[in-house]
Amino acid sequence: MKNAIHITALVFVVILVTGALLAQDSQSAATSEATAPLLTVDEAVALAVANNRLVKNSSLEAEKFDYQIHATATRRRPQFNVSVLGGMLLNPIDFTFPAGLFGVFPGIGPFPPTQTTITTPRRPSVLSMGTINQPITQQYKIGLGIRVQELGRDITREDVRLERQKVEANVRKAYFELIATQTGADAARQGVTALRDAKTVAERYAAERAILSADLLEIEARLAKQEYQLAVAENGLATQREHLNQLMGREIAVKFRVSSTPEVEPIPLSLDSARQRAIANRPEIQQANLKQQQAEYAKRIAKAGAIPDVSFNVSYFGVNNVDFVPRNYAIAGIYLSWEPFDWQRRRDEVAERSLTINQAKNAVAETESQIAVEVGMRFRKWRETLLLMKSAALTQQARAEQLRVANNKFKENAALVKDVLQVQAQSAEADYQYQESLSQYWSALADLRKAMGE
Repeated sequence: MKNAIHITALVFVVILVTGALLAQDSQSAATSEATAPLLTVDEAVALAVANNRLVKNSSLEAEKFDYQIHATATRRRPQFNVSVLGGMLLNPIDFTFPAGLFGVFPGIGPFPPTQTTITTPRRPSVLSMGTINQPITQQYKIGLGIRVQELGRDITREDVRLERQKVEANVRKAYFELIATQTGADAARQGVTALRDAKTVAERYAAERAILSADLLEIEARLAKQEYQLAVAENGLATQREHLNQLMGREIAVKFRVSSTPEVEPIPLSLDSARQRAIANRPEIQQANLKQQQAEYAKRIAKAGAIPDVSFNVSYFGVNNVDFVPRNYAIAGIYLSWEPFDWQRRRDEVAERSLTINQAKNAVAETESQIAVEVGMRFRKWRETLLLMKSAALTQQARAEQLRVANNKFKENAALVKDVLQVQAQSAEADYQYQESLSQYWSALADLRKAMGE
């Protein structure tokens, strides 16, 4: 009977001391937390979109297409080409004129009177060539090539949008998981503080032989387990903060604190409307449609191969340090290049492009089907977390009411201390489960928004 009285007194003292120390510990933790800047989920998403390295690389890849398109467009303009060859003649250049080649003149006779040879000795000489070529019929094929590159740029821009959506969803999930882990770490920290205080009081009572050593060992065992759980929670918290900093594209050691999980707001959304949004917004569907257009333009380019290449051409040819030949030549006119017989090569290329178009159409249909399945899965998961959150909220309310009743009974000496402690533990667990369900709900909503292309 005496031991029972001492144990009851011990627990009562622990409750009082723990309550005071927990308040002090919570105040200290709040002060430490307040020193770090607050980071909201919207700010985290904005930082990630602006600074994430994968998003930056995708944007740079899209910018590269602008230069490629501009470079291809320059082929529409006149093309200038100059080449100069300087060197030594390997063989002399001989020009032989038979007698009378230029006719017979009165009083002079044949000219030249005898066979005459003019020789250019081996010496340094320079050959100069220059052309100006303005494409005419090639303009159509160049325009098709530019359009194909523009479609490639649009596909890459969809990659940028897809990468942004991935980063946004990952940041939101990481943020809400961090809140849940923070809640668990706070609960574990409070549990460690309470058990350490209980151990201190129990050691004093054990020294006075007011309680059994088994009671002290039970408290020490629970403390060791709670300290392990706290270490796991704090390690996970540090890792998640570093991961979130990495997603935001900044130093992983930057300190910050997160806001509480927002309450759930009703969202009028059906599965059909979610799938319609996904079909309209998902970058993968836009990419599949753009690739189909690319295949169609590639077929037109293959057909355009039968058009002759016609261009306006001006050419110049200059010879220096070679005797008896004109030093400069120049010609202007229309240049035509055409391959009339290709042994059905162009026909085979067109047939190949037609098959590629069919493949692109199948890819569009398959992508739409896959996205519809993904949206359905994410939508159902989101609905499940909504039901789980509602269940956790009701459980939290029930445990809070049970704690209120237990406290009232304890004040009236109608309940034992251990019963009050048990109800307190259940209420704390219900609070944690509710925060966990809120985190799961917002993470599931982030996945659903990503699946809808928002």
